[in-house]
Amino acid sequence: MVALWSATPSLLVLAGAVGFLAIGTWDRALFASVPGTGSPLVLASLIAVQALLLWPSRFRPLPVFAAIVGIDLAILATTAGELGIGALAVGVASYRVVRQLPHRAALIALGVGAAATTAVGGVAMLLGSREAPLVLTATLLLRILLLYVLPAGIADYVLGRERLTDALREQARMAEQRQAERARGELRAERTALARELHDIAGHHLSGIIVSAQAATTLTRSDPDRARAMMQGIQDDARTTLVDLRRTVGLLRSDDDERTGGPERPSPTPNLEGIATLVDAARERGQAVDFRVAGAPRPLGPLTEATAYRMVQESLANAARHARGARSDVSVRFGDDGVEIVVANAPTRPGADAVVPPAPAQPGYGLSGMAERAELVGATLSTGPTSDGGWRNALTIRGTGQSPNRDREIS
Repeated sequence: MVALWSATPSLLVLAGAVGFLAIGTWDRALFASVPGTGSPLVLASLIAVQALLLWPSRFRPLPVFAAIVGIDLAILATTAGELGIGALAVGVASYRVVRQLPHRAALIALGVGAAATTAVGGVAMLLGSREAPLVLTATLLLRILLLYVLPAGIADYVLGRERLTDALREQARMAEQRQAERARGELRAERTALARELHDIAGHHLSGIIVSAQAATTLTRSDPDRARAMMQGIQDDARTTLVDLRRTVGLLRSDDDERTGGPERPSPTPNLEGIATLVDAARERGQAVDFRVAGAPRPLGPLTEATAYRMVQESLANAARHARGARSDVSVRFGDDGVEIVVANAPTRPGADAVVPPAPAQPGYGLSGMAERAELVGATLSTGPTSDGGWRNALTIRGTGQSPNRDREIS
């Protein structure tokens, strides 16, 4: 279908040649009235050559344009400029020149063709025609308009539409690409947040389960009752872990699933008040933890409080893994210009496991998660060993504004 459509101009010119030959053969008197007319067969043959030159597989813009214009000039010269039977082929060739050649080259070609047509046609009409000069001038202008200006205008319009379509298509492609990149970025952010949440939950509880299981194993013979109590605590921690993981997985469910309620719905956002619960749970696992709150507690916003809660949770879990037997100190200080949450581990007792901080060049997921959360809320996180061989994590949250007016210690 595309090949037939592209061959349509050539077929139309060929049809014009056949029609001209038929008319010239059928009505010789009409044909004889044209000044200087040659044989209809010769003229029809010239038009057929134009049709052959326009065939798509043989079309070369500039040479074919020159040949077609030359044939049209021959027809004008032999018919006193009155027969425009070669005009259709010239118009098609002009259109293709503008479509396929650079703009400057196309304008030069059309200008040369228009000048040649004006010169040859004008001289032929002056020598062989009896029309008034005004009519001759109008005929020449109309011929230039139809053969060169109008096809060039149509070709330029089509090129503009094609460029616009290409630009819109490219714009749509780029928009789709940006949307895909944005979706991938959001997916990566969601995965990172989910991984951080799972690490905070599972790491905290599983560390406690491991420590409690080790202690219960040691007490199995010396203190069976306490060992059984610790095993019961391990079961409770395991159940708590399972519930928290189910709630976290609930974040992946659809809105309809979330509206159904039940234990698998996401739990409320952790807050500063929950730090005391973290400390109590660590103590139940056998960790030695001191907890202090200095100043007047005040709300910091859900995301900021969740960041502080997760920092303490991860710090206590790291203490259970890397500083077994060492005392931890958890403090929350509300000041004029902000809040500071500090978790510090004292050096381990002689003979106990030493504090093993993560390698600075390759921080663990826990420290990375704490740093990401702190950056998200505009807080400052500092982590590192202390001068006495312990470890200290400090989260500083600026701009919460109130003066400290009391200190209280929770033993």
